[in-house]
Amino acid sequence: MPFRLLLDTSSLMYRAFYALPPTISDQQGKPANAIHGYLDMTARLLTDYAPDELIHVYDADWRPAGRVAIYPPYKGNRPEDPVTLPPQFDRLREILTALGQVQAEAPAWEADDAIGTLCATAAATDHIGIVTGDRDLLQLVQDGGADQPKIEVLYTVRGVSNLATFDETAVMEKYYVPPQRYVDFAILRGDSSDGLPGVKGIGEKSAAKLIAAYPSLEAILKNASSQTARIATSLQDAAAYIALMQQIVPVRRDVKIEVNRPPKNELLVATLAPQYGVSGPVKRLEAATP
Repeated sequence: MPFRLLLDTSSLMYRAFYALPPTISDQQGKPANAIHGYLDMTARLLTDYAPDELIHVYDADWRPAGRVAIYPPYKGNRPEDPVTLPPQFDRLREILTALGQVQAEAPAWEADDAIGTLCATAAATDHIGIVTGDRDLLQLVQDGGADQPKIEVLYTVRGVSNLATFDETAVMEKYYVPPQRYVDFAILRGDSSDGLPGVKGIGEKSAAKLIAAYPSLEAILKNASSQTARIATSLQDAAAYIALMQQIVPVRRDVKIEVNRPPKNELLVATLAPQYGVSGPVKRLEAATP
């Protein structure tokens, strides 16, 4: 069973940025902490998991027009990135390209959508590990079988070094819903980091109970009057919101993917690694790469 690791690059770069001190810098004294942490994490993943393929997946657009047009507040509450972070994304792409690392993105869409599409187009014999700090990708988890690949999420619990593996059982144990219903769960609960308020008065526990009792969001709304007066009112008031969220929360699995498989450029690596202050991580990544 071929094993492929898909790295949610934006999510992991943010984790690395906040996990490592800004005193890690390049030749000009500019912070290189995010790149440093990301490259070291990649080296550890190659060593620990020995994947047949590892793909770095980018956000082509972290706030896609396709979602904002449906729900304008989507991710509109997020603060500006720290000024020292965006330049590190550009340098990371340069370094990864020079190293010959495989990279992918979906024009006009988020990394989640690119990952969802890569999973949807995988062979039934594939085993995929999604490395991310984004719970939204738990909706892709499946144990696999005769006609579908096995998909797990390797979730960053702390920083970029501690990973928790989520298969179907682990998702159920953590959230009390199967991954196939995680979208419904997320719609009811909401996600403040994405500007999605959820249904008023419904948290993780009450969302899980509703999902256990009814087979769909439509069934939950149809039976709203069976709940307490407070929950019934909240569900009825949120009916239009819930309908919109069914177009926002699901990860796309049908977007156009661009995959870059560059040849390694030894001379460029030798120039960029010290220039960007990542000679150590680059050496470790090269040593871990088959």
